[in-house]
Formats: sequence, structure tokens, C-alpha cells
Amino acid sequence: MEFLAVEHITKTFAGVTALNDVSFDINVGEIHGLVGENGCGKSTLMKIVAGVLDYDRGLLRINGRTIEKYSAIEAVKQGIGIIYQDLSLFPNLTVMENIYISQMINDQKPWVFSGAYQEQVKAIIGQLGVSLDLDALVEDLPIAKQQLVAIARALINDSRLIILDEPTTALTRTEIKHLFTLLNRLRSQGISFIFISHKLNELLEICDRITVMRDGRLIDTVDAHALTTARIEELMLGYELTYPPRASHATRDVVLSVRRLGRRNSFQEISFDLHQGEVLGIAGLLGAGRTELALALFGVEPAQEGQILIDNRPARIGSIAAAVANGIAYVPEDRLAQGLVMEQSIAANTAICSLKAYLNPLKLINSGKMRAAVGGLLKGMQVKYGGQDQEIRMLSGGNQQKVVLAKWLATHPRILILDSPTVGIDVGAKSYIYQTVKEKAAAGMAILFISDELPELLANCDRIIMMTRGRFGKEYATDAVDNEALQRDMESA
Repeated sequence: MEFLAVEHITKTFAGVTALNDVSFDINVGEIHGLVGENGCGKSTLMKIVAGVLDYDRGLLRINGRTIEKYSAIEAVKQGIGIIYQDLSLFPNLTVMENIYISQMINDQKPWVFSGAYQEQVKAIIGQLGVSLDLDALVEDLPIAKQQLVAIARALINDSRLIILDEPTTALTRTEIKHLFTLLNRLRSQGISFIFISHKLNELLEICDRITVMRDGRLIDTVDAHALTTARIEELMLGYELTYPPRASHATRDVVLSVRRLGRRNSFQEISFDLHQGEVLGIAGLLGAGRTELALALFGVEPAQEGQILIDNRPARIGSIAAAVANGIAYVPEDRLAQGLVMEQSIAANTAICSLKAYLNPLKLINSGKMRAAVGGLLKGMQVKYGGQDQEIRMLSGGNQQKVVLAKWLATHPRILILDSPTVGIDVGAKSYIYQTVKEKAAAGMAILFISDELPELLANCDRIIMMTRGRFGKEYATDAVDNEALQRDMESA
């Protein structure tokens, strides 16, 4: 039975068409996947469904009734909720307060007593079939628990359709399994979900149907069991995506040596060698210490013990400046908070790490030289953008990540640290980043590739080291291990 129908929706921004005649429907008790390249219109469409944006033409039908006047408040009344990727919770409030706050606002009472909502909140927690400490501050909860709070908040508003935007990005595989069990339980209660993700294997695992979008248009809606990841990629991109065989370019020359490196409460006894032309993968669950190790090697949070050698000479990496001076570049896990200055232009973000190259004899920036160089970098990385003065926040996630990579490649590093470089980006951008990794390795760059996506480590790396609880464990040659064996080892470590 149909719950929601979107018919012939069109939306433009300043003359640019974001959605062009889009139609699709959601059934009661369905988990419906939505996928497409960054910038294809997914977010715009979901904001329209959630009542956050108006649409120019078309109609919405909920429970068989055409909705004439639609807004975010009306969407909630109609049983539609949205959980954004950042969850939009109040970290300084308790679990209880976060769950009932929207209900409290709807009630519009002059005085609020938490006890009045306690039974209702407990009933929602019981419906979820999970355990949550209602008195705990949300900021003290792990991300998986915070996600449960966000779902509970949607359910207290009697949501019948919940939109999930990249819900598994920050979850471990075990936490993802628990989430999927929960979604299936709620589906059996007649609750529907729109599941937005770039992780195609997860879409195939959890969804009943999958809708594919491209360039503001709906390409197709297909039963999930009739699709493969390769077929979804082809629908998203308009062409078949091929991955050429990986060739190793590692030499015997050691560029980076780490000996018994340690930092209190982060990692300890870390030792490894990184060779010229080698791509070395670091695998492990969230919290294993991978990012902390990367931050130490880049001088953000320097190691307190051990030794770092570059070209067999001791190097003191006590700051970012020291790391850059030693030829190290770092693409961080969180591009929005650590990789980009969101209020600045594309040009400023691209040039920020290589400004010295654009100075004139008076030590002033030669803007013409800088813009020409930036144009070349952006073209080389195939960044899609309007103009160099456009704010970086206006770019899609995949194009933002390309800019982060471009700005560091402009420094001509010898050692490149990639920390989860494909999180939240589409398959087209992923493919280009993978190709860039292979090209730079072939040119002799030494690359440290950190990820919890085991297939991408197997596809890009010469070796993989498993990291657990701040220590290095087993090492694997990628041509001698498969994804299933790596997954078993990672989950059992």
C-alpha cells in the first residue's frame, strides 16, 4: 500500500534546475534506497519531502491525499521525519530531553515537566527494543547510541516515514548490523524508510527497492534483488565503471620509518616501514587508533614516545609545519572541519597550502599566477565548479574532497596520508581518487591509506596492517587475502 507519492516534482535555484520532473513512491513498511552522485538532487528532493524546501511544480500525495500547503511542520503532522547525517541532536541535553523536545514544542505548554513525557519516551524505547540511559548526556554517548536517540525522537512524533541520510558513515560493521536489525523490526510495524547512502552493498542488503538519480532526473526505480553494485554504478554514471588491475610500484627504498611510536591513550608500540611507490593500508574498527596515528605523523597531536625517520634520518614531527617541511601531506577524515575553510572560496582553499609559490619579489601574492595554477589543479582533478570565487561549501562532497586532495598535491609531497578519503562521496569521485592514488604511487609517492572499507584497501594497497586497540596486529599481502578473511579478523580482534 502506498504511503507517499512524489509526482513530477521540479525545482530550480537561480535558473539552475536541481530537480527535473521527478516521480517516485514509497510503500508502507518499505525500506527504499536513494542513490546518485553528489549533486544529483537527492538532498533537494528529500528536503522537499521533509517540507524544508518548496517546489516549483508537481505534487505530493500522502496516504492517498494530495497535500496543498506543505511545510516542515505539516510534514511532521503527516508522519514524515528526517535524520540528517550529523543527527542534529543537542549534545548538552539528556537522552530524555532530546527525544521529547519536539513533542514539547508541539504541545506549546507554558511549563514543562519531564516526568509528563517519561512514560511516552519509555514506550518508544520499548518499541525500538533497545537499551538507553535516559539521564545520560547525548555528548557522552557513542555515535551508534546517538543515532538511536535520533530515531526515537522521530518515532515520538508518530513518524510513519523516516528519511535516513548516510546513516552508517560513522558506524562499525557490528553497529551497522544492529541498525539493520532495528530497521527491519520497525519495517514489520509498518514504518517506512528512505535510506540514502553511497555504500551500494549496504543498499542491496537492506532495501526493498532502489531509486537512482542523475543530474536532477530520476533514472529508474528497481527491486533491490534485481540489481548489482555494478549495475547501480552504471545507472548512476551513465556508463560502465571499470577498475583496471592494480600494479605494485613499491621499491626497496624506505621513505618513512616509524619505531615504537606511542601517545598516551591513543596508540603504542607502533613500528612499520613505508617504501617509495608503496600504498600501505591501515585497517581497523573505529576507535582502533588509526586517525590518532595519522595526526601524530602529521604533527597535529605529536607522538610522545618512539622515533620517526625519513630517508633513514631522524625527523622531529612536532607540528604541522615540521611535517610539511619533511614532505608529508595529510587528507583528513573530516574534510568539513579539518580539510577545508567552508566560508572561503574554491581558489583560496586550493591554494592555501602552496601560497609561497605565488609570491612576487615583494612577498605579495601574484593573484594571476595563483588563479592560473589553481585552474590547472582543479582541471587536473576534474573538479566540477562554477568559478574560482565560488564558496567551497557550494560544491558537492566529492568535489570538495578533490579540492582537499588537490591542495596537498600542490605541495609535491613525498609521503601522502589518506584518512578515510572516500567517506560520503559517490562512486564516480571514488573511482577518480583511486586512480589518483595509483598514478601518484607509480610516480614514486609513498602513501599511507587508512580506511575501514576493506574492499577499497584490497583494491588500492600493496600491504594491509590491522590495527586494534591502539596497537598494530597482523600484516597481510593484498594478493594473498580476501575481503571475508579480513572482515573476520577485524571483527574478532
